[in-house]
Amino acid sequence: MLLTAAALLTGLLAAPAKTPAPAPSKPSLRNEIVKLLDTQAAAWSKGDLDGFCASYVDDAAFITPSGLTQTRQAVLDRYRHKYKDAAGMGKLHLEVIEVRELGPAAASAVAQWTLSWPDKPESQGLTLLVFTKTKDGWKIAQDASM
Repeated sequence: MLLTAAALLTGLLAAPAKTPAPAPSKPSLRNEIVKLLDTQAAAWSKGDLDGFCASYVDDAAFITPSGLTQTRQAVLDRYRHKYKDAAGMGKLHLEVIEVRELGPAAASAVAQWTLSWPDKPESQGLTLLVFTKTKDGWKIAQDASM
């Protein structure tokens, strides 16, 4: 019996520690993130790339299957190159799936994005966003859209 107890204790000590999952976000944090993303989607849907990119911090990182774009200005330039007019941009809808508080000045969100146009099929994907709290409120520091 002593050997069994020793074996169990050894197994427990050798087992990897489980990292607790981050707690779900507070309702107010979720509301702030949803509001920011709704504002961003509305700007996109009006063809306002400057307004859309205003949600990013200056040193933002934007990750897509085609590569990494660094800085808000480079993200804006990338979009200006890809989308010549509002009609080509379509209408953007972001459905927030999850928001997590990562600390007093950091949060993340998972969202599904949908782009729609009147004359072609919808396009959908997922995005993982990391936010930082600035003096002007929450801003996107990292955006990994797939």
